[in-house]
Amino acid sequence: MITAEQRQKILKAKVALAMRDEFGKVPNEADIEYTFRLARVLYKAMLGTHYIKRQRQKSSQLPLF
Repeated sequence: MITAEQRQKILKAKVALAMRDEFGKVPNEADIEYTFRLARVLYKAMLGTHYIKRQRQKSSQLPLF
């Protein structure tokens, strides 16, 4: 079973590889950490809005625009 720490390490490695492919150079640790945290925040933000939308659909509330 993979632990939370191992998952974070794997995600950071994937971020580093994607940044290297995009920019053509090896990113430093600060850039990797910043992008890693940004990705987590964006994921949680999108997951949160998806969850709220699901809850509204279940309770039959229509969003007011």
